[in-house]
Amino acid sequence: MFSRIVLAASAALMLTGGAALAQDVIQTRKAGFEDYKKAMGEIKDAVGKGDLAAIGPVTDRIDAFAAKIPSLFPPGSDKGKTAAKEVIWANFPDFTAKAQGLQASAQALKVAAASGDKAATAKAFGAMADSCKACHQRYRSE
Repeated sequence: MFSRIVLAASAALMLTGGAALAQDVIQTRKAGFEDYKKAMGEIKDAVGKGDLAAIGPVTDRIDAFAAKIPSLFPPGSDKGKTAAKEVIWANFPDFTAKAQGLQASAQALKVAAASGDKAATAKAFGAMADSCKACHQRYRSE
């Protein structure tokens, strides 16, 4: 009887611990996406001012975050306060590809900014914004 109680208590702890871990990853990804949003504003301002040298470090932040995106969506993290649609986990290879697309577009933006060509940088910034929208349209609830 005692072993059943211990087993039941252990299972309850594991379940609540799993829910806590899911909420932690949700908070981590929300913070990452908030920083991404801030980074997009920084890039927009830099392009507008013609301060292309300021863009490289910002794109490095986006590149690093984009590389982490798939790991921030483990199974079970679709519950709780999140805008993530369940279709993410059903189409995880496509979701991962979209994160890789964001990463590639951040790298392309860095190259464009380093060239000093404001028009090419603005175009690369638009392409990065488009990769963001493509993912949101399919995988994020508004």
